[in-house]
Amino acid sequence: MMHNSLLIQEALRETNFNPLHRSRRKHHQGVRKLDFEELPREGEIKLPRVCLLKTHETKEGELAEARDDLAEFLSLCGFQLADTNYGQGAANTTVANTGGIIRLVIHTDAPEQGFRLSVAADEVELSAADLAGIWAGLVYMERELSLRQAPCLPSGLLNKKPQWAVQISQAPYGSNYLVPDLTDAYLSQDAFSRLIHMGANGMTIYGDWLCYVRSERFPELDCPDYESNIAMLRDAVYRAGQYGIKLYYVAVSPKLASDHPLFQRLPGTRGARIARDGQSSQGAIHNLCSTDGEVLLFHGEVMANLFEEVPGLGGLILIIGGESYYHCFMRPDLSEASDLSERTNCPACKGRTAEAAVNGLLAVTEEAVHAVRLGVPILAWPYSALWSAEPDQHTLIEGLPEGITLLSTIDKDQLVHKNGYSKRIWDYSVEYTGPADNLLKQKEQLEAKGRMLFVKTETALGMECQAFPYMPSMQRHAEKWRNTSAMRPAGVLQAWMFFGMWGSRAEELGWWMNWRPECPNEELLRLMAERDFGRAAAEDVLTAWNHMSEAASFYPCIPLYFIGPEFLGPAHPLIYEGDRAVPDSFTGRLYYLQELEETFSPHIREIRHTLVLDRIPLAFLAGAMVVDEGIRVEDILVREYTKGADAAYRAYSLLSSMKRPAAEPELLSNLEEETLLCEMFYRTFLTCAHTYRFLDLKQIAIGLDDAGKMTIDREIAALAAEELANARAALPLYEKAPWLDLSLRMDGQYPSSRDMLIEKISMLEVEYGSG
Repeated sequence: MMHNSLLIQEALRETNFNPLHRSRRKHHQGVRKLDFEELPREGEIKLPRVCLLKTHETKEGELAEARDDLAEFLSLCGFQLADTNYGQGAANTTVANTGGIIRLVIHTDAPEQGFRLSVAADEVELSAADLAGIWAGLVYMERELSLRQAPCLPSGLLNKKPQWAVQISQAPYGSNYLVPDLTDAYLSQDAFSRLIHMGANGMTIYGDWLCYVRSERFPELDCPDYESNIAMLRDAVYRAGQYGIKLYYVAVSPKLASDHPLFQRLPGTRGARIARDGQSSQGAIHNLCSTDGEVLLFHGEVMANLFEEVPGLGGLILIIGGESYYHCFMRPDLSEASDLSERTNCPACKGRTAEAAVNGLLAVTEEAVHAVRLGVPILAWPYSALWSAEPDQHTLIEGLPEGITLLSTIDKDQLVHKNGYSKRIWDYSVEYTGPADNLLKQKEQLEAKGRMLFVKTETALGMECQAFPYMPSMQRHAEKWRNTSAMRPAGVLQAWMFFGMWGSRAEELGWWMNWRPECPNEELLRLMAERDFGRAAAEDVLTAWNHMSEAASFYPCIPLYFIGPEFLGPAHPLIYEGDRAVPDSFTGRLYYLQELEETFSPHIREIRHTLVLDRIPLAFLAGAMVVDEGIRVEDILVREYTKGADAAYRAYSLLSSMKRPAAEPELLSNLEEETLLCEMFYRTFLTCAHTYRFLDLKQIAIGLDDAGKMTIDREIAALAAEELANARAALPLYEKAPWLDLSLRMDGQYPSSRDMLIEKISMLEVEYGSG
């Protein structure tokens, strides 16, 4: 993604207010009328249909959003509210007999980090020690009523605390998370209400911390918009806090040109020259030296000031592995290294170990921040720490400053053995559910030292299917969450900033594991299926989810970022590099490559990259897969994607054959959406199989005589006809499910999937006939 909002402000603003994006942020989306004829079960109390909402008198303003939220939910469920200000279910005149009271109360004897729910015949009281607890209890109560589909709650007193105190999500679909533009125009209130209803109490914001610099030490790095940037951050923190949400800042360090004025004045501040690729802008760029005394003081000064200016900021997430919180061992250009053992090109850091330099930077940051805000979480995340010779970063953890908490990933860097090959989990996976061997070792080391652990997972997708909002492989997602819970984390980062939090059942699983961990996976999945699809349909939906969980097992590798058939899906054309150039209509701007550019450089907007694979990337696959002797990687790709297509087709076929509940629009909408999603997965798997077979055949044909080439051409023609039929069948999906269109994403600038698909169909018809 971009490292700040400044280069794409207009697009971010438009997306935030796009009706499609906003519709996905409705926090009570899908709430159904309750059955008020249902009798209470043993141990339950049936709530009166008419009720009055009350809040703690001295906390009325603080509880306003929570009270209004509950009022909206109850109205949608069919309750009548005695206060006529509460919308849809309210009577036109004052209700004389309220029938029952629902009370929201903040007081100190309630459970910390949780809530107390008291259910009696004439009154329900939800109490908590703070606003975050009230929201947690409110979401719990709303979910209990929705699952029950009747106005009944268990009677008596419930004291509830979460399994982990901090659950951090990406921003919801279409909401901005890039600094500094965090006003309501870019990050509106519906984002925070959506997050809290999905069980998250934290949200990541991301980007260049040079946006928040005002320094006497390094005035060359001062931000001219410092005051307005700080004001926007302070306001966003306040608005999030109204919903019990805290913002966690993923801080991105400066990358500066080699002749930057700071480096000219203080040459010792210039750190490692950063490695770049051939499409980066010209000129060397450097990070700040991670062992220079003035630089270290500068880091502490900036981060401490940030928490002093914005005391409600939730915490810091410092990626110290392969990106973001830079040090001289992170991305050094070693192309001119004379010794293979060299780990940096920074003269000042060459004599140090990477672990010592990283922990020194963390120690200065932690000491400065905690001097201002004692106890605020500062998470160190060794994501893709190629500078470490240890997969579990043992040496780093041994020297980790006391005030720093390790954040590590549930699945990353594992080698998973499969049929004829092994899959390297070099990034987040929808298939592998963890826990990875390195995480288990880290957990053991931290427990021995009495230290906490935060765990990073992906709750809805993996890099194998990053084009989708979520993969409905629910059994596999539940297993991954259960494995995450088994790590006994102090907190969870449940998603990186890809599609945007969609509000899916897959994402809801995080709430279940945190607040209802006693509920077995099979039971919670059934409860969700019955709630969202109806009791009669639940069994078929569970079977479809199981087919999708099987489909996930056939992803042969974690593919290249944002290109290829895995990303473009059925819109990916059949093009071989020796035959024709990739049309410009299949190119896009890849914002993640901002990592290779100078801070605030606009270069990333000025260059387009092909999104098409026109040859099998064998060099890349040699690192992503370990293939057994005597087996061709090309054959594995085609075989596995074909099997994935078969499994996804079974899910799609089953869902599409189910009776449509026309009388219940919420259930109908859920079923239609799940069906469309499974069909797109099926057609994407099929395109992947066809594309890799096509590219393989083209390569094979090069060494054949004319007769052999004719045989290959016949097979290609047959394959092209199959893919043409697949592409034509996929075209209506983008009309029925426009949220699948890549042009709506904000982690890059991509062409319309529908437009690419139309052009692909035309290309196939011209080259291979209309079929």
